[in-house]
Amino acid sequence: MVAKNSEASMAATIEASKLPVNHEKTDMTSLAIADRTINVPFHGTNLFLVGINNEPYVPMKPVVEGMGMVWAAQFVKLKQRFVKGISEIEIPSAGGKQLMTCLAFRKFAAWLSSIQPNKVRPEIRDKVIQYQEECDDVLYEYWTKGHVINPRKAKKALPGKITTEQQEAIKQLVMSRGQSLPKEKQAKAMITMWSSLKSHFGCSYKEISEEQFTEALSLAARVPLEGELIGKQEKSTNELSAKEANSLVWLWDYANRSQALFRELYPALKQIQSNYSGRCYDYGHEFSYVIGMARDVLINHTRDVDINEPDGPTNLSAWVRLKNKELPPSLHRY
Repeated sequence: MVAKNSEASMAATIEASKLPVNHEKTDMTSLAIADRTINVPFHGTNLFLVGINNEPYVPMKPVVEGMGMVWAAQFVKLKQRFVKGISEIEIPSAGGKQLMTCLAFRKFAAWLSSIQPNKVRPEIRDKVIQYQEECDDVLYEYWTKGHVINPRKAKKALPGKITTEQQEAIKQLVMSRGQSLPKEKQAKAMITMWSSLKSHFGCSYKEISEEQFTEALSLAARVPLEGELIGKQEKSTNELSAKEANSLVWLWDYANRSQALFRELYPALKQIQSNYSGRCYDYGHEFSYVIGMARDVLINHTRDVDINEPDGPTNLSAWVRLKNKELPPSLHRY
């Protein structure tokens, strides 16, 4: 996800950070000492990015507290579920060096998506959703460019991208679908729709190209949402045939195979310091959540499908992988 651009990162440091950089040797209480620190204003809170050997890390306590959550609980979660991306980093500040728990930026989106807004306190739910929708994009812009356009003040769309009016249309569709559900289902539904858009197009909805606007609306309108009522007649007419179900399972299987392929490519791309290594890691690991979510939808909608019906070809091996939640074997055996 993050390009290794030392010049952009250094420019970001000069423009965005007023914290002094300390190049002392790491003491025995820390794993690393920040060689680059970037201050990132975000909705009234100051977040930070720190660089270690040109790789960005996010100090997590300011993020967690900015969302209104309890740091102690998230600290335990980070240590248990994201241990491979965690480092204790010394960060210089006006009050002296501080040792902070930081998460590698390549893992940050996965941590954001692991938070379920419907399980947090109602008074912080909107803030949590706001962070999930915007925070990783803002941090990425600061790391690579040293600044970001304030989304609340932006008046012009990016060249070749959808207009601000089209952005608002997508946003209103997501909001209206989410708000039509029972209150306890709303936050999860909105996250599902935003995640589907981002995983499908590979970017924020604001960066979708003009020709993809109609497709984006269609996708946001048809994403299955937990809690939506479906009438008996509508459900009956929308049942999948074996042929239709097999096409979707085939598509899911190739997404799953692609995930395995990206996982194998990532170490080699990282070794040669390719700018595509971060994106390769995302496709191989972070999208597993969406692939798993798609699997659950397919399982739910194909319980009564007889894949041996003679109305189309079937891919039995793909169905087995779907039912057993298997990651395909090494790409060398395809």
